[in-house]
Amino acid sequence: MVPLSIFPLLLTYFGLSAPELGVVASMWNITSVIGSPAVGHLSDRLRRNSTLLIAGLAMMAVGVVGTGCAVGTGTIRYWLPLGLYPALLLFAAIGGLGSSVCHPVGGTVLSQAYPPSKIGLALGLNGSIGSLGRALYPSLVVILITALNLPYGVIALGLFGLVPVVLIELFTVENQRGNSSVETEQKASVGGGGRHSRDSSISGSARTSVLVLTTMAVIRGTFGQGVVSFLSVFVVQVQQYSFSFGVGVIMMIAIILGVPGQIIFGRFSDLHRIASLAVNTAGQSLSIIFYLFTLSNPLVAVTCLALFGFFTYSSYTVFISAVTHAVPTDFLSLSNAIVWGVGILGGNTIGPVLVGLIVGDNLSLLPTIFLALAVVSGLSTSLVAFLPGRSGPDRDAWSTHTRSF
Repeated sequence: MVPLSIFPLLLTYFGLSAPELGVVASMWNITSVIGSPAVGHLSDRLRRNSTLLIAGLAMMAVGVVGTGCAVGTGTIRYWLPLGLYPALLLFAAIGGLGSSVCHPVGGTVLSQAYPPSKIGLALGLNGSIGSLGRALYPSLVVILITALNLPYGVIALGLFGLVPVVLIELFTVENQRGNSSVETEQKASVGGGGRHSRDSSISGSARTSVLVLTTMAVIRGTFGQGVVSFLSVFVVQVQQYSFSFGVGVIMMIAIILGVPGQIIFGRFSDLHRIASLAVNTAGQSLSIIFYLFTLSNPLVAVTCLALFGFFTYSSYTVFISAVTHAVPTDFLSLSNAIVWGVGILGGNTIGPVLVGLIVGDNLSLLPTIFLALAVVSGLSTSLVAFLPGRSGPDRDAWSTHTRSF
């Protein structure tokens, strides 16, 4: 969120173009897409998730601190003998590679720690804290830039990102696959069998689920990040809000409802996994469509924007929950990495570049582009019809756990 929050400053004071800004936003995701499958495979094979999470979070901190250094002057630029644009790309790549760890591995850790009937809620609670941080960051960036000047405000936020590294060092979060509550509950319900027994292959229905979920994730990621990446530019350049007020407040509104949204959709996913995915995807598209058609009414428009954040930043819960109940445990991190890392983050990579290339220097095209992306993403909701239904002992165990919960 840090690079996105300072886009108007980069556009106005540093002379970067909209396509260049789109590439910077996408670079964070490009390296995440590349790194996610490898990280997922390492997690499934090595099962050293504390080490992976620490390394990922540290690289994310370097990416944010480096972004601050890139726009710094004087003594800070002495340590960074690169032009602004290549430096932004470099640190976005480092931070993105680090971020490829968090969602796939974190999702696996939680899926192993909770019984099937509570996985969605656990993911929702975890995701809500992420949404809270995401909501606070734009305003914090503006506040710290105002208080500490541009480079130092961003650097301070990057250093704060090292706090969870310390927490993970103090409270280890390794998978105990053989003794996890998920596997124990599945064995009790299906006589020691089920999806959590160790297997060397993945079924055709599980492959289909991963393919469908990844396709949906790419489409909605392209839409969501395409809008979010240029939302600050739209607010300042098109709607003529001031940077100091408009960017921080408007972007926080667009994100804050993701905090309760993650929990709500987590519980919804535990009860109706496919329905929650469909509602979440359709709701994201409809909210931005209504936002664009109600700009003349600030109260209604802001409400629609808040709903956009409600649906957009609940995607982690519905997608990872869907993966958890579709694939065997021994392929869980890799499947999470494909659906989230390749799907959502792949779409997040395409979105800013696509919007930046289409809009060029004509920022008045932004509403039309946002609308077109929303329609395409909304149509992708129909893909849930191709998700295989659960069958056999896994379905019976799932139904039993849901009713008991």
